[in-house]
Amino acid sequence: MDLGLRGKLALVTGGSSGLGFASALELALEGADVILFSRSRERLEEARRRIREVASGVNVDIYPGDLRVKEDVDGLFSYIDNRYGKLDILVYSTGGPKPGGFFDISDEDWEDSFKLLVMSALRVSREAAKLMMRGRWGRIIFIGSIALIRPLENLATSNIMRMPVVGLVRTLALELARYNITVNAILPYDILTERVRQLAEADARRLGISLEEALKRRTSKVPLGRMGDPRELGALVAFLASERASYITGALIPLDGGMHLSY
Repeated sequence: MDLGLRGKLALVTGGSSGLGFASALELALEGADVILFSRSRERLEEARRRIREVASGVNVDIYPGDLRVKEDVDGLFSYIDNRYGKLDILVYSTGGPKPGGFFDISDEDWEDSFKLLVMSALRVSREAAKLMMRGRWGRIIFIGSIALIRPLENLATSNIMRMPVVGLVRTLALELARYNITVNAILPYDILTERVRQLAEADARRLGISLEEALKRRTSKVPLGRMGDPRELGALVAFLASERASYITGALIPLDGGMHLSY
C-alpha cells in the first residue's frame, strides 16, 4: 500500500530512540523526509545513520534540544521555517517522567513532569500547527500512554500529567479541521523499548523479583500475552500520517494488546 508520504516533511520529537525513533524510521521507509529532535547530538547522529542505512532517497535532518526549554523549541521551529518553510507531519514523543507512587513524587518532580508532558506538548503542537496552516494540510500525532484510559501502577506522574493531552487532542482536532489538519493520539502499553526495560527493572527492585519475572508480570494482564514491537507502533504512525487516514481526527487509539480491556 502506497501511503503517499513521499516528499512530506515530518518532525519527530524524541526521535533518537524508542518510540520516536520507530516512528521516524517507518515514516522514512514510506518516503517522508524527517527531522529528529532530542537532547543528545551523539544519539541523533546515530539515529540518522541507522535510518539512512535502510531508507534511501530521503533527507534525515537533526536538531538537538530539550523539549522542556522554551528557547530550544523556539529555535527548532525557527530553523524549520527558515530552512524548509513548511511542516507536514508532527510526531510528538517524549521520554517518560520519573516512576513512583503518588506519595513518592517530590514537588520538583511534579514540576519537571509538567514541563515535559504538558508545556512541551502545548508549545510544539502550537508552532507545528502554524506551519501546517499555511499549506492547509497536516498531521499531528501524539505518542501518549494507555494511562490516558486506565491508571498504571507506580506511574503516578504519567497517570496525572498525561491527561491534558486528551483535551489538547480534542481541542486541536476541532480548531484545525478547517485547515485539513488531523490530530490524533496513540496510547501504547509495553512496547518493548529501553524505557519499558528500565520500568521493569525498577519493578524488579521494588518487588524483590528478577527482571524476567518483572517483564512477565507486566504482560500478565495483556490479552495478547506479549509486549508490542516498536515497528507496530511505527506502522500506525505512518498510517495516521497518510491520506488513507484523512477521516480520522480527535481519536485516542490504544496500542496495547487489549490491555485497556482487562482488569
